Amino acid sequence: MSKARQTGIRIRKKGMTALLAGVLLLVTACGITPESKEGMNAEPSPIQAEPEAEAIRVEVLIESDSDSAVNYEVDIDARKHPQSVYLDTIELPYREEFTVPKDTFIPLNSTKVQAEKDEAATWISCTILYDGEVVATHKSRGDTAKAVCEKTFQLGPG
Repeated sequence: MSKARQTGIRIRKKGMTALLAGVLLLVTACGITPESKEGMNAEPSPIQAEPEAEAIRVEVLIESDSDSAVNYEVDIDARKHPQSVYLDTIELPYREEFTVPKDTFIPLNSTKVQAEKDEAATWISCTILYDGEVVATHKSRGDTAKAVCEKTFQLGPG
């Protein structure tokens, strides 16, 4: 083997050794030793995770400038626990709550609510809330006003 080739190999070995020593130094410098933990007190997080609810709370609200509404209908299309309500007349403001257990994948497909104003009213509105969050609302005016709210589950954006 030539003398120049032997010198090149020695330089590469020294360079590789220096590189490994540098990496080792960086890795050990990033560690936390028991001595460095002294004086470090962890603070509890101000954000508390709420326990996962076992059911979806569906609320329906009907309002108007009158004391009553007619032809009230609610259809809750839940996979295992569908629910429906049909009433000829309701007193306003009207609020009703339903519970849909989360015992299946996508337990709630859709909720539809509708009600018509009575003769004395000029407007009527409906609102659907899931776990306290408004997901659908509608206000209708006129001689034959009918409020219709619908929330349909869909995968993806929207």
